[in-house]
Amino acid sequence: MAYRAGRGYDVDLIRELARRLHCPIASESVFPWIRTLKMLQIGEVDIATSATPTPDRLQYAWIYTYKHSKSMVLLRTEVQARTLAALPDDPKLRWGVIRGWKFSPMQDQLLADLAKRNKIVPAVDEDDLYKMLADGVITGALAHPTSYDDWLRNPRIRNQVVVLDLFPDVEATAGGVALSKKRFPEASAELWHAELKKMSRDGTLRDIFRRFLSEETADYLLRSPVP
Repeated sequence: MAYRAGRGYDVDLIRELARRLHCPIASESVFPWIRTLKMLQIGEVDIATSATPTPDRLQYAWIYTYKHSKSMVLLRTEVQARTLAALPDDPKLRWGVIRGWKFSPMQDQLLADLAKRNKIVPAVDEDDLYKMLADGVITGALAHPTSYDDWLRNPRIRNQVVVLDLFPDVEATAGGVALSKKRFPEASAELWHAELKKMSRDGTLRDIFRRFLSEETADYLLRSPVP
């Protein structure tokens, strides 16, 4: 759980960084991801989390990686397809997508194919995506273990949804703390980077993940040290 109702590993991560750096947090807000990125770009928000360091984002933000994860396929049990080739033709498939989420080229190709077949259903955020999946409004989605780990602990949900790795050749995606270049000069941003490295070395980062995630998922996220 990255963030929900004021709780989550992302918010605890930022609060711990701010505490160590003696930098009080004036406010915390949740926005749709596309809006968050735009606000980060123009300096209306200082910090965002779980940001993939793409070339365009690195133009307007310092991004420091603290986890690696990869999107898995979530399917409701009424979908019979169990291979990538069979997915688009399954009559029960309705695919949920959160606008602004980044995927691999292979995964983007699947989404483009599904869009041509009018099988894409937009979701506002993670809560919206999982509610639609639980209610059967959508029957498939791509999501990271960090996102669905807590949600799938519900036995009712677990009996309705299967998790598949249909992209075994896709590398894990980096997620990082993003600091707006409108608000942070490089020297200040590097103080946050250095403290993030310390949290990785002293075990604090893992402890934060374990508050909200299974041991297996926490170890998966942190299999690479903070660069």
